[in-house]
Amino acid sequence: MRGGGADPEKREMFSRRAFMFTSGLGALFLGVSARLYHLQITAHEDFEALALENQFNKRVITPLRGEIVDRFGKSLASNRQNFRILLVPDETPDIARTLEEISNHVPLSPQRIDRILREIRRTGGVNPVQVTDNLDWDEFAKVSFERPNLPGALPEVGETRNYPLGSATAFVIGYVGAVTDRDLRAQETEEARVLLRQPGFKVGRDGLERTYERELRGIAGEMQVRVNAHGRVLEKFEDKALPSTQGETLGLTIDGELQAAAMKELEGESASAVVIDVETGDILVFASTPAFDPNLFNTGIPVELWRDLNESPYKPLLNKPLGGVYPPGSTFKMVTAIAAQRAGIKPDHKVTCRGKIWYGNRFFHCWKRGGHGDVDMKDSLKKSCDVFYYDLARRLDIDLIADTAEKLGLGQAYNLGIPGEKEGIVPSREWKRAFYSNSPENQKWFPGETLSVAIGQGAVTATPLQLAVMAARLASGKQVRPRIVRIVGDTLSPTPEFADIELDPAHLDVARAGMDAVTNEVGGTAYRSRLDKPEWRMAGKTGTSQVYRITAAERERGLTKPEQLPWEKRDHALFVCFAPFENPRYACSVVVEHGIGGSRAAGPKAREIMRAVMQKNPAALPSIGPAKLKNTRIAARGK
Repeated sequence: MRGGGADPEKREMFSRRAFMFTSGLGALFLGVSARLYHLQITAHEDFEALALENQFNKRVITPLRGEIVDRFGKSLASNRQNFRILLVPDETPDIARTLEEISNHVPLSPQRIDRILREIRRTGGVNPVQVTDNLDWDEFAKVSFERPNLPGALPEVGETRNYPLGSATAFVIGYVGAVTDRDLRAQETEEARVLLRQPGFKVGRDGLERTYERELRGIAGEMQVRVNAHGRVLEKFEDKALPSTQGETLGLTIDGELQAAAMKELEGESASAVVIDVETGDILVFASTPAFDPNLFNTGIPVELWRDLNESPYKPLLNKPLGGVYPPGSTFKMVTAIAAQRAGIKPDHKVTCRGKIWYGNRFFHCWKRGGHGDVDMKDSLKKSCDVFYYDLARRLDIDLIADTAEKLGLGQAYNLGIPGEKEGIVPSREWKRAFYSNSPENQKWFPGETLSVAIGQGAVTATPLQLAVMAARLASGKQVRPRIVRIVGDTLSPTPEFADIELDPAHLDVARAGMDAVTNEVGGTAYRSRLDKPEWRMAGKTGTSQVYRITAAERERGLTKPEQLPWEKRDHALFVCFAPFENPRYACSVVVEHGIGGSRAAGPKAREIMRAVMQKNPAALPSIGPAKLKNTRIAARGK
């Protein structure tokens, strides 16, 4: 009979298991105790230092962008207050819902919300993201009032770019735009990339804003902050902050007042105007119409407007003074006249113009069908007689004409710091060989081509800037080179000293006399565009560059006048000039696209622009220097 006690084997097994469990539990307890001892006693100081390090963080202080001012210190690009809304992703439990709530108070399109979400995913949600900016006060106040119901939303007053003259300086200043991945990849240091990642940060996208991005950007500062475990800022130590440094100021040669006046004079046309100080090369006016408002690119340009700007036949996005290339037409005749004198043809050389001349196998026509009668070199410029220049072209080598054109500033770039400059074409034998490098049968230069070039047609093209340089060199006899930036920060560019042109001064005098007759003698093609004060006496030259040749069939249908053609097929109108005649100080070029005639469309506009220049005479006024510029900036920031 078995007793009531437990089996000795089972008791022994239970005791062994209990011992092992107790031993394991004891070992675990000892391990945890040892680890706690290590964390709290042995490594206390190390972990305390790490905790303090994690508690404090650094925040970037975004610098103000450098200002851009005209020659007298008038603001052309500055900074203004920008009411904006940021979103801190790690403080936003439901980002999509918060954005939807914000959109009930300020306009946020579905496309904009998608971009914000993509930006948060791209950055990992570490940094605040800009939701919208350039709000008016009412919108900003609404969001600020509703902030308790908008977790993660951060209304903030920042800075944004402002262009006081708007479209008047668009093609000089350019504009700024949002940072792209390409911009980030282009940065050389991580510090630069961190700065560009700041909410709403913008970089130069065109014009001088783009070229001088490094100088205008400034240097970021930093401020220590105390954060919680989620990275939320609990305290800012502003007294220990390293302040940012504003970008350098650019001082330009542009006269803002004259620039605005020129833009107004060209209003309603697809046109351009350039005015140069012939002694310094300073560009006083650099106008292109129509233009865009760079402030719109800063605040966000509507899709419809962007499409209209791109599709407009008036090309409002084209920087016409630099990027517009046109046959110079009769404004090129001074080049041919000087080349003829270099070839030994005397100024009193006479040609009888009967309205056309036979050469090769066809007639070359003068613009005046009845002809000009007997004309010498001065009269040929005064009356703009084409037949006279056809006659010269039969006696001239194209390479001599090309060399003369280049000495007068055509066919070259001047690197003003504004993107998009074109060199134009000065045709020569070498140019034609290069142009037709893949077509040897077309490389030979034919004499008939010289006849077209001699009157500024054929392959020759020039920009309005080059035409203004040509006028400045004709006026001064110097190798004038244009500039548009005078001051960068504390550095003032010295006033240049130009060497003489490698042309006989007597040859230049003949060209100048012809230009004087154009505007100041009865019968001159621009006599109606003369300036009315003797001390302002202006010499000029009209030009018309052909865009479309009316066919024989069209003439038979009665289409004989340029005004009967569609706007885009009408000839371009050009005018170049300088003043005062006896002591030249200012040179100007005006091009009116499809304006038909230089005497009718371009000359009167050039007269009014030069009248404004002569009335003000900016060369006689003291331009701002680096020291005064710095004081002006400090005073402005203190207001």
